[in-house]
Amino acid sequence: MFTLQKPKANLLEITSKSIWYGFIAGMISGMVKIGWEAILPPRTIARNMTNPPQHMAEQLGFSDKLVHAFVYYSQDQKVFWFTLLLHFSFAIVFAILYVFVSQYWPLIGLWQGAAYGVVLWVVWHVILMPAFGTVPAPWHQPFAEHFSEFFGHIVWAWAIAATVYYLIAKDNHGHLTTI
Repeated sequence: MFTLQKPKANLLEITSKSIWYGFIAGMISGMVKIGWEAILPPRTIARNMTNPPQHMAEQLGFSDKLVHAFVYYSQDQKVFWFTLLLHFSFAIVFAILYVFVSQYWPLIGLWQGAAYGVVLWVVWHVILMPAFGTVPAPWHQPFAEHFSEFFGHIVWAWAIAATVYYLIAKDNHGHLTTI
């Protein structure tokens, strides 16, 4: 299960393409996750006044003013740019990690990436954020939040896997392995 394989590509190619493909997959999957949360919002409006990424940033010392910074788009629509920066940074970092690890451990792509999403949901939403007091303990969170975040992470990770698979498959000059 945890057997690593020797990749076809060298470390420089794996690293550079992990960053490039991860950036693309992170941006696309980040948009997919935003769309998912528009359909199935994970939190009530009151609990989302300061959402978990914003709260975690405040816990790390970022000011409330920065964490809630926004610009107006289309005259009256608030776009919270700092929150978007956090959202897409998270997506990009974990997409880069997905590409890199997949070259050594193809099992990361189990269920077309869905298992990756489940693992990240457990790590972040069930273990880390409750442990740091960013969100309530899992048993004190509403079912709707678990439902939205659990399936949202699956769809998000599938979007990463699908994008990465396509980019690697279409790279005629590279040596990365599709999973």
